[in-house]
This record gives sequence, structure tokens and C-alpha cells, in this order.
Amino acid sequence: MPSGKSSIRALVPAGLVLAITALHVLTAQEQQRIHIVYRELYFLPLILAGFWYGLRGALVTSLTVTAFYLPYTVYHWQSFSPDDLDSLLEIVLFNIVAAGVGILRDRELTRQREKRKAVAAMAGAVAHEMNTPLFATLGTAQLLIEDFEEGSAPHADLKQIIASLQQVKALVRRIASIEDVVVKSYVGAEQIADIHASAVRTPDAAGDATGGLRHGK
Repeated sequence: MPSGKSSIRALVPAGLVLAITALHVLTAQEQQRIHIVYRELYFLPLILAGFWYGLRGALVTSLTVTAFYLPYTVYHWQSFSPDDLDSLLEIVLFNIVAAGVGILRDRELTRQREKRKAVAAMAGAVAHEMNTPLFATLGTAQLLIEDFEEGSAPHADLKQIIASLQQVKALVRRIASIEDVVVKSYVGAEQIADIHASAVRTPDAAGDATGGLRHGK
């Protein structure tokens, strides 16, 4: 994710917390129903922070909400009235919900990382198994082409074979650099893995991808 977009995303929960707190402060205390609505709005930045940043982000946001809302609750304290207890329980609930969302998100991110590792390991194994026969075939073709005069039919055929094997070699290199799976539409509603989009972007790999895409067209 680009750093600029990440910075803007980080400001969203903080901005929501500040805006909701401002609504509490600027609204008359007598309008209890409106304050209840504002209080429930605190769950929005909590859920967003948990989904975007996991447990750590959710807890930071919930503690920030607590720091803003608790002084407001204490300022309007009414000697343990039902409203006071409701506000305290709501603060506890803020932190429980934040922890729950954060834990679930962290578990999901962990599963995604494990899947990416498995995909990368499988891609590396496939590329390794393909390399041995590929190099042997390519080396044989490069030796054979020297036995024929340039311009002859066998020389032209071998030249085409070598070019095709070089493209396969570039594709194997791309497969070896796969870390995740990005799918693309294939026939009808079917989807297949997009090897070029799934592989790590490196200068060499980018060149291979360009050549591969031209060949695919």
C-alpha cells in the first residue's frame, strides 16, 4: 500500500474519534437520546481500526476513545445513576469489541501469510522441477544449431525452438518468484492464476513479464 494512502487511512479513525467527541461536547447534556447515538458511533472507528490494523490498532483506538469519553462521563457524573453505569459499561464494551475485532483480524492476516508461504513454496518446487529438463533441452538445442548452416530449414527450426525455450525459461523464473495468487478471468466464468501479477516485481522479472505478455497476445 502506498505510504500516502496509508497515512490517510490512519487519520480516519482518529478523525472520527475527534468528531464524535466534539459532537458530545457541543450537544446539550439534556438531549440524552442524541448522546446515546453519538456514543454508539464510537464503534465505527473501533471496527475500522481493528480491520485495518489488527489488535494493536484496535486497542490504540479504544484507549483513545476511553481517554476522550471517560472525562466527559466523569464531568457529568450523577452519583452512580443508571446513566452513569451505562456509560461505564459502554466504555468497557468499547475495549472488548476492539480486542475481539483485532484478534479476529490478526488471525485472518496470519492465515493469509501462511497461505502465501505455502503458495511460494509450491511455486518454487514446481520451478525447480521444471528447470532441470528445460536447461538440458535448451543446451542441446543450442549445440545442435551449430551443426547447421544459417538460413537452412533445420537452423530456422532450431532457432524457433530456442526462442520458445527462452520464453519458457523466463516464465519459470516468474513462477519461482510467486508469493501470492492473483486470479484473472479465463473462459466464461472460470478464473485462473495470473502468473505475472502474482510474482514479485524485480527488474529482471519485470522484463520477463513484458516479454511474456507480448507473447500471450
